[in-house]
Amino acid sequence: MDDKELSNMRKIIKLALIRIGIRCDLIGFSYLCYAIELVILNPDLIHSLCKNLYTKVSEKFEVKKDSCVERSIRHAIENAYINKSFAELNKMFKMQLYTVNDKPTAGELIRLVAEYYNLGLYNK
Repeated sequence: MDDKELSNMRKIIKLALIRIGIRCDLIGFSYLCYAIELVILNPDLIHSLCKNLYTKVSEKFEVKKDSCVERSIRHAIENAYINKSFAELNKMFKMQLYTVNDKPTAGELIRLVAEYYNLGLYNK
């Protein structure tokens, strides 16, 4: 992936998270962006969030504990759930994924935004 494609991918990830309701002023937002980028570039990472993915995120952002990365991501998701719910995900995928009372896990959200990018749904 060249620099232009990488920059475009990062922009799409950020816009998707903002659309979902993840506030960009939360540190979990940055962690989510990078985690999703890593999963897009290496889909196998989604199978071991705590063991590999969160470790790579913590290394990138120089966070001492993977659990701090996980907590920040969960906080960002919880904040979006409280303020907006995840109904926007239904619109993005044009199907019922979540009801008003549902919220995705960190792994589900990372996987969904990666698929949103991979399927090119942002163009439709």
